[in-house]
Amino acid sequence: MSCSPVLTLLAAATLAARQPAPVSPSWVAMADFQHQSEAEVSRSGASAGTFKRDRAGFELIHEGPDHAVDLEAYAYDNAMGGPLAADPERVYGDTRDILVSGFVQTALADGDRLQLIGAVEFAAEDDVDLADGLRWGVGGAHRWKRDGEWDVALGLMVQDRFEMSPLPIPYLRAIWEPTPAVRVEFRGTGLQNGVFARWFATDDKATALDLSVAYETLTFRLADGPAGPRAVAIGEVPIRLGVTQFLEPTGTWFVRLAVAHNSFHRQSFRRDGDTVAVFQADGSTTLTFRLGARF
Repeated sequence: MSCSPVLTLLAAATLAARQPAPVSPSWVAMADFQHQSEAEVSRSGASAGTFKRDRAGFELIHEGPDHAVDLEAYAYDNAMGGPLAADPERVYGDTRDILVSGFVQTALADGDRLQLIGAVEFAAEDDVDLADGLRWGVGGAHRWKRDGEWDVALGLMVQDRFEMSPLPIPYLRAIWEPTPAVRVEFRGTGLQNGVFARWFATDDKATALDLSVAYETLTFRLADGPAGPRAVAIGEVPIRLGVTQFLEPTGTWFVRLAVAHNSFHRQSFRRDGDTVAVFQADGSTTLTFRLGARF
């Protein structure tokens, strides 16, 4: 739970695979709205209670043959109830997250690629100066495509962590396309670890269904607690089913709906490299709506 899922240090094929359009434009823009149902808190010492989280924001992606840049900005509405809301070590308010990530790549003599990957993120509670929520990630990967079905990137990243030392993390991303209608991605980066499958239900790829099971994380710098500076690292396992539908023949405008069951949710509060408090939440449901355009 040391890293953030929004710290998406993505390779070119990963960025391209996020949208099932029948064309390959240079820009993708999306407005995002997410609602999470209230969950009962457990394994929190003396603090019981409830936790829920909503999100609103946008994402803007620019991609080319040898580079990609991804800008994400989200505001999170966090709500805690019961005794948990009165626990100064565990309670916190609304948070916001701004991330710029991307890569550049160069071709090798045999057609493989070398990628330089990087990101800068500002993630903090509303009461904290956004500059105090600065963290970063940098790394590289070797990418190769074989047999027309596999696109694999393997490398290493170093990621800054609030209230912890920077951490080197292996980077693995493998995309398998057994048919033009099916794409399966295996991702193991420490940021997101799991399986992401997509099925294009129509020949023009205007309709796509997604299924994923992954361990995902969020990290925020928080306002000082009773004993000083602190941060929260959130880890959860959503089982997510989604559908993407383009709205007109040009493949420009699309909507995406997704529902997820959070089968695991844990929050760890850290100070000076130590975990000073934790809580877990029971299962909850998350609904996500996205409206986007490719141009």
